[in-house]
Amino acid sequence: MDQKVILRFRNASKAGTAAEFPVKLFRSVSIGRDPSCEVIYDSDRDDLVSRLHSKITIEAGNPPSFVISDFGSRNGTFVNHQRIGSDTKLSAGDVIQLGPGGPEFEFDLDPRPVVARPTRLADVAPVQPMPMATRQAGVVTPVFPPSEKVTLGKATVERMIVDSRRQTSRTWMMAGAGVLGVLALVGGLLSFSGVREKLGLVSKPSRLTPAEVAKAANEAVVFFEVGWKLVDMETGRPQPQQPPQAPEQPGGPSESQEAPPQPAAGGEQPQQFREIIPGGPSRLPVFISIDNTLEPLLVTDGGDGRNQAIGGRHSGSGFVVSSDGFILTNRHVAASWLALYEFDSPAGLVVQTDEKGNRKLTPIGARQFPRWVPAKGRFVARGSLDLNSPIVGQVYSGKALEGRNDYLDITFPRNRERVQGKLVRVSDQADVAMVKIDMPRALRKLELFDNYNTIAQGDDIEVLGYPGVSPTVMGAVQSREALTPSTEVRVIPDPTLSVGNIGRVIRGKAGLTEAIYSTFGDVYQLTVNSTGRGNSGGPVMDSNGRVVGLFTYSAHLDALITFAVPIRYGIELMGTKPVM
Repeated sequence: MDQKVILRFRNASKAGTAAEFPVKLFRSVSIGRDPSCEVIYDSDRDDLVSRLHSKITIEAGNPPSFVISDFGSRNGTFVNHQRIGSDTKLSAGDVIQLGPGGPEFEFDLDPRPVVARPTRLADVAPVQPMPMATRQAGVVTPVFPPSEKVTLGKATVERMIVDSRRQTSRTWMMAGAGVLGVLALVGGLLSFSGVREKLGLVSKPSRLTPAEVAKAANEAVVFFEVGWKLVDMETGRPQPQQPPQAPEQPGGPSESQEAPPQPAAGGEQPQQFREIIPGGPSRLPVFISIDNTLEPLLVTDGGDGRNQAIGGRHSGSGFVVSSDGFILTNRHVAASWLALYEFDSPAGLVVQTDEKGNRKLTPIGARQFPRWVPAKGRFVARGSLDLNSPIVGQVYSGKALEGRNDYLDITFPRNRERVQGKLVRVSDQADVAMVKIDMPRALRKLELFDNYNTIAQGDDIEVLGYPGVSPTVMGAVQSREALTPSTEVRVIPDPTLSVGNIGRVIRGKAGLTEAIYSTFGDVYQLTVNSTGRGNSGGPVMDSNGRVVGLFTYSAHLDALITFAVPIRYGIELMGTKPVM
């Protein structure tokens, strides 16, 4: 029978309830008021509990052992009414209290470990009383049994003197060795920064092999499938591609026929423009210059199907960070309209107007395309678009466009059922987003470790995710419903493990006190070159299986270089942090 940790809550907001954690699925159980904790106390009623109060760590062994540590909480952690100052070993039946007078719960195990019977004391013969001293005139004289008179010869006395001198010398040698040993021990302890670890006060996490890291984390690494469109903020409608022959409504076109922004970017190249780019594709992105900056020319009319919608479909990776279904991934995976957009074309056209009002179309190559983020688009032309006529539109200084996920599907490893996700938070500093799914059972989550200030070049890392280059496993799903019989082929995701090191720590401006910063961002450069697209959002873990970053993107020139976002930007999304 698999062992479980059972926490039985005695009072406060969780009184009368219990929580169970299978030992083989959990390496630690965090306790506090933060939503990322496994045991979450009420934010208002349990105000003696800190946001991250304490943690129970499950240490491998046969049988496993259990240690509780305080997270530096304001009111402290008590075990059996004694405040702990270091990691403390737990036994079944121990009572844990969060702060004096705070919530209490009992720690238990099911099944409880077999405990050896206590040592039985042997029968002891009764002690014979000593003879009482004879009292005489106020002087106490002890009574001793008579002894025989012993006579010592000269040789015996000399031998006793020599033996005494040898014993005294040996005693001083042993005492000196003991003093030197104590000094050596103290010096050895003081020469290490982890004195508490040497004294056994802190349980140092054991290093895991890559195989052990993958086995422990696999279940919490999820596969993303995403489809999205750009949305016009004025109408709030998604961006469908208008069919070539839309049916006319009686009384003229209705308001519902007006589609949200679609680019002439992606519009079909009219016949009279095809000689500009001989042999070019049938669709070309079209740009317009605003304040000497190229912007994609977006329109609200589909152009009888010639204009292609701004949007896309892609896959990615992510990982569970709370047992109630919160998942971290990249911003460019879950909110693609907030990332750089890639125009799938080798060339494009720029619409220009000279001083006389003459229209000119200038071809440009893909290298000249602007670095454009769809949600930050500034110009939308209303109505239909005729490149030979004046372009009527509006330049926006604020937010004119927004994105919307048509689907945000999440699949757990080696599963075929998709779970619909919901985008809940997006970082404005880094390539990180948070997604929520609803599941009736507690989910396996990964432990996060913010080592932003201590991570170093050469540190071992392991990356898990779903790179697109990895062979895909497909599974046929046959409907068993009589009304809709069908067979569908779906991807059965299985994470890929990549192993490497921290190749370089690149600090953005936020990470430095001086006016020196990286235009590349606040990232970790990795030596992992066996992964790429599709792995975005996957966990980057240290040799203890703790997440220290999110895999984000790769650069490929004469060599492949990959990067990760520090996990502290993901942790920030799990709570509220004031700017100052």
